[in-house]
Amino acid sequence: MKTLLALSLALCVSTADAKPHKTVHDRFVRWEGITDLDMLKQVRADLDSAAKDHVKTLRVSLTSPGGPVITSLEIARLVRDASDKGLVIEIHAVAICASGCTFVLASGTPKHRFISRWALFLVHPPQQGGECVKRVADPQTPDEKVSDVLLDLMRDHYVRYTGAEPSQAEAWITCGNEQVGNGDLAYKLNMADASE
Repeated sequence: MKTLLALSLALCVSTADAKPHKTVHDRFVRWEGITDLDMLKQVRADLDSAAKDHVKTLRVSLTSPGGPVITSLEIARLVRDASDKGLVIEIHAVAICASGCTFVLASGTPKHRFISRWALFLVHPPQQGGECVKRVADPQTPDEKVSDVLLDLMRDHYVRYTGAEPSQAEAWITCGNEQVGNGDLAYKLNMADASE
């Protein structure tokens, strides 16, 4: 009996010494403003913190007029990669989701992407110096080559997040074919799963 009691106490002590991780089921964050380096840092910190704390669902209130293409695409890539690893990223876009913001909304966990029907939603090609960036059939200059690569990256991100055909996503980022509407347009383009 003494042996059994000693063994039981030893198990209790070793179990008490172990530090089990605590699972946090939900966390709420706000991603507001331009989809620039500051938002990229915030998103990365929020995703890292959620992973460290074993968060199951990260609920995001998203309000953004967009921002630089590269940082917008990187934010979206981080969001979808975290989602693919099991973190549910539930995005609720409100007020405005335009330009680079559309990638972030679309990159949320499928079936967990929402937008207010009262939000302004805008998909458009990149702009440089106030001019629409057009695809160049045979790019020669560094600017033309970079512009074509950016358009390819934008198209490929939309295809990844929406399931659209490449030709359809290409049309969204073609000069003169801007997509502008309320939150219902995001649903129509499969960048959101529902309008609220």
